[in-house]
Parts: sequence; C-alpha cells; structure tokens
Amino acid sequence: MPTGSRIFKGLMLVFWIGISVGALGMLIAAMEARNSKPCKDVTISIEAGKHVMFVDKKDVSRILKSVAGEMLGKPLKDFDLQRMEDSLEADPWISNAELYFDNNRVLQVKVKEKEPVARVFTLRGNSFYLDTTLSRLPLSEKFTPRLPVFTGFPFERSKWKGSDSILLNQMKDIGLFLLADSFWMAQIEQVDIDAHKQFVMVPKVGDHLVQFGDGQHVAQKFHKLYAFYDEVMSKTGWSKYSTVNVGFHGQIVAARKDMEDIRADTLLARQYVKQMIKNLREEALKDTVHSKLVTTTRIKEQL
Repeated sequence: MPTGSRIFKGLMLVFWIGISVGALGMLIAAMEARNSKPCKDVTISIEAGKHVMFVDKKDVSRILKSVAGEMLGKPLKDFDLQRMEDSLEADPWISNAELYFDNNRVLQVKVKEKEPVARVFTLRGNSFYLDTTLSRLPLSEKFTPRLPVFTGFPFERSKWKGSDSILLNQMKDIGLFLLADSFWMAQIEQVDIDAHKQFVMVPKVGDHLVQFGDGQHVAQKFHKLYAFYDEVMSKTGWSKYSTVNVGFHGQIVAARKDMEDIRADTLLARQYVKQMIKNLREEALKDTVHSKLVTTTRIKEQL
C-alpha cells in the first residue's frame, strides 16, 4: 500500500475518533445538564387484575415519599429509581414496578398489582389470599373480593417449602377455573382440603359432597360433574346422593343416601338453577357497568 494512502487513512481514523469523542462528550454534558433540572411532575398508573384495586395512588405515593422525600422540584440526578422500585415491590400487593423520567422530566410510575385467585383458611382458622404466583397475600381492609374459598389448608408457615408447590399449584388451577366459569363459581360454595391433600367440594345446590380427588385435569372433572348433574340428578333429584366422586379416570362413582324413599322436587331444583344463572347474568351486567364507571373515573383522574 502506498505511503500516502496509509497516511490518509490514519488521518481519517483520527478524524472520526475525534468526532465520536466530541459527540460523546456533548451527549454526556447534555445528560448532566438535564439531570440537574428539577422533576416537574409525578404520574402514577396502576395495572389491576379482575378485582378493584387493593393498592391506590395514595399508597404508591406514600411509599415513594418514604424513600425519596418530596419529589416535585427535586433534581433528577438525586432520584434513586432502583431503590424506589424495590420499595414498591416490597409491598405485598405489588408484583412489579417500573419508574423512569420522560422527555418532559415527569416521573412515570408504572405499578402492576398482584391478582388473588383464592381465599384460604388454615386448619387453625387463619386466613389469607393466594395469588397467581403462589404468593401468600394478607387480607385487605380496602376490599373483599369474591373468590373461591378453600378450607383445611394444612400449612401455617408464611414462606412455602418446595414440597408445598404441588398443592398450591393445584389450588391455583382450581381457583382460576372457578373464576372463569360463572356457573361453577356460583355452585361451589367452598373447597375443603382433606388429610390426604385431596379436594372435597361443597355445592350450594344439592345435598351432596363432590369428591374431586387431586387438582389435576380440572376441566375434565367439572365436565363429568356437569354431565352427571344434567343426565342423572336433574331426573332423580338433588338429594338422592350423598357423594359424587369425579376423581376416577373416565367414570363417576355416586353413593346414594342410606335413607328410605328420598324424593326431591326436581322442578324446584331446576327453577333454582335457572334463577341462579339469571342472577349471575344480572351481576355480570352490573360488573360491566361498574367497570365502565371505574375506567371513566381513572381517565378523568389522568386528565
């Protein structure tokens, strides 16, 4: 390669390095200048699950101020956003928090709330919520959600062991199924956990217990139970059987009551179920109206 070409390439390399260093210096200077400017405002948004929020903006603001103090007018460089996020995520009802400053020096606070799927009662009578991540959540003074109820939970400890995950996951699966199906949510009054960690369900309609077995194949078991209700109990009566066992693969085992001449008013039972479904539809309509009102209120707050 000719000497002149090497010199030219060397000069061009030095030129572009100088340009890059200069641009980087200007960028750093601009960032330092921006970070020295004050926070203009704080915007808090909360992503809630199906239920009314357990954490409101006042709660979030209180936690932030306990870490950062008064935020309006404070230089951006004095904010420890990571520490603020960690403080928010330490709250038992918050699953995730993200904080950042936008181009207008407004602190954007994005909070995601945990979503409970079950209300749990232990053998000693203590109670808590179980969420989708299998976390144990305290009861809320703000709101009591309508959730599947599990009784007879065998553990009192606040932190789970690895061996607890099987039962907890099965409870979560049953809870999610019930919440997604308005009929079964209305029909199953509570779910008992027996000494063998099997599930026994107490229905609202019918004088019987449902031996559910473990928490596997939840949808299939409820499908079998519905078929038994529709094809058998609707004809023989809702008080003829003491237990209906759907825990066996591919079959249902039902035990009749040890009584003579049990007669159930099948027509009355059907009317009761129809009324229950009607009530559910009315509740769903009310929930839709309430949801729209809440959404409108939140939009107005943001404006």
